[in-house]
Amino acid sequence: MTIALIWDNLKTPVSLLLIIFFGGALGYKIIYPDVEWSKLFFMTAITLSTVGYGDVLNVEENAVASYYTMVLMLAGMGIVLYSVSAITAFFLEEKFGYLLMLHSMKRRAGKMEHHYIVCGAGQTGIHVIKELHDMKTPMVVIEEDEKVVHSLRSQFHGAIVFPGNAIQDQILKDAGIEKARGLLALLKDDKDNLILVVTAKMLNPHLKIASKAIELSMVGKLKNAGADHVVSPNFVGGMRIASEILRPHVVSFLDRMLRRSVVERILEVSVSPGSKKVGRSLESLHTFKKIGIHVIAIARSGTQIYNPDPAMVLEANDVLIFIGSPDDARNLEHLEH
Repeated sequence: MTIALIWDNLKTPVSLLLIIFFGGALGYKIIYPDVEWSKLFFMTAITLSTVGYGDVLNVEENAVASYYTMVLMLAGMGIVLYSVSAITAFFLEEKFGYLLMLHSMKRRAGKMEHHYIVCGAGQTGIHVIKELHDMKTPMVVIEEDEKVVHSLRSQFHGAIVFPGNAIQDQILKDAGIEKARGLLALLKDDKDNLILVVTAKMLNPHLKIASKAIELSMVGKLKNAGADHVVSPNFVGGMRIASEILRPHVVSFLDRMLRRSVVERILEVSVSPGSKKVGRSLESLHTFKKIGIHVIAIARSGTQIYNPDPAMVLEANDVLIFIGSPDDARNLEHLEH
């Protein structure tokens, strides 16, 4: 917990206490200019606290001082009670613990690299979060609804979930956008997603962004704003319903893959320019013998090569597509011999 966070929450009650204390002493100084400050502060303290150790200034013999003391006592008691209550509540109630947790999450997010930022945990976002969590993908979630934030922390133990508006620059910076690999814009409104995409690209021009679009007319606008991928849930839902009739076994195959307890998915691994895989054939890599996977497609220069020939020679920036687990993907990445 930093001093700045504490001060942001306590500056009002603390400032009021200081003002009434020093202001009260200053008033006595005007009435008693020859009295040392220590006695004036002591008189102010016992007046505001209503302790009443004694009349150290003999205010009873001074009408102005008597009226001033009564006003200070009545006005000051209200301020003191409010300030002390506010300070006590801050430390004893959940707010202090909440700020401690928020500060801890900011520190954790600040140490992350190549992670994903999920903005919005609504009807679409919750499924994205679950998939990333199941795939053990590092992520930070930003959600505005406090109830949803608490639910996510309970459902996904250890997850970093920031409360707040994802459109705000500071929230995105707290989530580590400068070092993030990608951002998913899943807010409820297309206009908010559009603003989010523009803001995110300004903060990190190299960020990969995927956004949802409720209206199909927003797809082009979101891509022009900087989104690399735009998905319309309504369009995908319609295609899914049609596929249930036209390709039921394919849909069933994909559904079972997503719902199995063993996390196996259609995954991808890129062939970096410096990799020893460059210039080698798929057959020579022995992917099935060493890892237990078959490469079912290769993405190359914007095209997809399905069921590639085992003799096909790999090139830099090829993307190998296969069915497997995250561990299989890591093993394929490190497979060089």
